[in-house]
Amino acid sequence: MVPIEQGAKIAVEKCMVVKPEDYVLIVADEDSKDIGIALRKASLEITNHVRFFNVDLPSYGGRPLKQMPDGLREAILKATVTFFVAGAREGELATLREPFLKLIKAKARHAHMVGVSNEIMESGMCVDYDIVQKITENVYRMVKDAEEIRVTSPAGTDFIARMDSSMKWIPCSGVVTKTGEWDNLPSGEVFTAPLTLEGRLVVDGTVGDWLGEKYNEIVDFSETPLIIDVETRNGGSYVAYCECENKELLEDFTKYINSEPCASRVGELGIGTNIFLEKIVGNILQDEKLPTIHVAFGDPYHEKTGATWSCHHHIDLLMLKCSITVDGTEMMKEGDYQKIITG
Repeated sequence: MVPIEQGAKIAVEKCMVVKPEDYVLIVADEDSKDIGIALRKASLEITNHVRFFNVDLPSYGGRPLKQMPDGLREAILKATVTFFVAGAREGELATLREPFLKLIKAKARHAHMVGVSNEIMESGMCVDYDIVQKITENVYRMVKDAEEIRVTSPAGTDFIARMDSSMKWIPCSGVVTKTGEWDNLPSGEVFTAPLTLEGRLVVDGTVGDWLGEKYNEIVDFSETPLIIDVETRNGGSYVAYCECENKELLEDFTKYINSEPCASRVGELGIGTNIFLEKIVGNILQDEKLPTIHVAFGDPYHEKTGATWSCHHHIDLLMLKCSITVDGTEMMKEGDYQKIITG
């Protein structure tokens, strides 16, 4: 079996636990069509109820989509397992991906695989998810009642995040068994919406949303990192200052975080738990699962974390080789988990 088919088989059988009675919907675009076909093949080995939906068809008006096609809406409502493997486009978080996630709550289990590539299917999806689940559970147990987390990195990241006991930490191990639940695949992370986050982020790994589609393959963030200072005000933590030698990237990021009031607010603190990943691939879908830290500005996944605010934007930012201290106990040293997690 070729690696892409092996990754699809793991996604279908292990992660989404597809059964003969399931109705499977696979949403892809032209760039991810081969992956969609591999998922379709793996699903058809289990169930006869499989539908393939290409969002790049001209009849839908061209990308980015201004609204969800009626046919797709109807297909989601009929499905019990859904896969979204299309790439990110500017504006589609609000018009396509967020409405998609709301619709699956009716009766589906969902795999969110935005911008997934062949490389990701052959690497991040072809791992032992039993071990990923173990590490994820160990990290979750350590952070779920934490009050303060300190993060540093060799590149200059240095911040302190304080937790809100009313906010949930969400463990994502890649295995989705309950109706209305979803996970980003490849998986392996634990995340929350912090009460406050103050200090400096030096983004030397990967950026998310449509900025990732534009910059991750052409920008070496280790050479020209995005530097962001964050301060707390008005009940949340917001971007206070940002700089980058790549002026076009800086302009696009500044435009992004100024697009609506909460787009510059810290919405997520995430810890990657997929210990099989050894390097970044330039796609936040997988890179945020690397054992290190990512922070997102914008929506706090309020329906999962319990946050009382929301936003139509969400951009993840990855910092490499982070060291993490949880309430004074070292959990990670420059990207390596300590025995308290792996032992």
